[in-house]
Amino acid sequence: MAEQRALVIGASGQVGRNVAQSFAARGWEVVGTGNSRVAGALRPLDLLDRKALRPLVEELKPAVCVLSAGMTWVDGCEAAPEKAHATNVVAPTLLAEACRDVGAQLVYLSTEYVFDGLAGPYGEGDRPRPISVYGATKLEGEQRILSIHPDNLSIRTTVVYGWHPGDKNFVMQLIGNLERGERMRVPADQYSSPTYAPDLAEAIAALAGRTSGILNVVGPEIVGRYELARQAARVLGLDDRLLDAVTTAELKQPAPRPLRAGLTTGRLRSLGIEMHGVGAGLAAVAQERARHAVGAGR
Repeated sequence: MAEQRALVIGASGQVGRNVAQSFAARGWEVVGTGNSRVAGALRPLDLLDRKALRPLVEELKPAVCVLSAGMTWVDGCEAAPEKAHATNVVAPTLLAEACRDVGAQLVYLSTEYVFDGLAGPYGEGDRPRPISVYGATKLEGEQRILSIHPDNLSIRTTVVYGWHPGDKNFVMQLIGNLERGERMRVPADQYSSPTYAPDLAEAIAALAGRTSGILNVVGPEIVGRYELARQAARVLGLDDRLLDAVTTAELKQPAPRPLRAGLTTGRLRSLGIEMHGVGAGLAAVAQERARHAVGAGR
């Protein structure tokens, strides 16, 4: 087994891309996979192709496998619960079994949506109560991978944002809408823990092999979604007058959302990991956006 090989499943996405970079910066050999966006050295992998998962793990024999891919479209999960279960539960189970058999730790990306959002913020030991298909499948997925091997790690995170053209995180959606001069409705009754993507990735790379079980890895502040949008607009020099505060009910989304959620970070800090607050994270996004504009000749 290669002691310093990391397999990052979903390395074409926001979290996986940053995780791969963080492991590589620490001197690890990194093999990444992608599905809909396979480019460069990424290996093609469809999580729904059950026969492809074990052979890949057995071929590479990584020390750590980070499963950053999954079905994270909350409303899409509500509309297609069988696909959500296959992606968020069955595939992680098969990967966990394969990782166990080659001696690899599996790191699974979970979510605050395992909670109902009635009494947040939540610690790792609080009792989950998902209210959506997405939350339920993520909870079952983390339970499965931890039952297969207690050394596995389930990372609960939420509202992950960062700069990368083509990404669909909340801040990138906001930038796209406001740059086009389009109005954007933002729920004023949802509270959570915004998480800067490179911070999340650094924490995963730093903690791989060092800890196990369930761990909250989120930013240190509980912030309302509308306030996050307003702050992002101001930091990025965009017109916050285009933002319309609404209730979650007014959005009429198919899947219910936890409203007063967020996650506590006491255990994370005890492991020596500090995350950037919203102000610092958004400032970093602004810097990346400015560098991109210069590189594009704008």
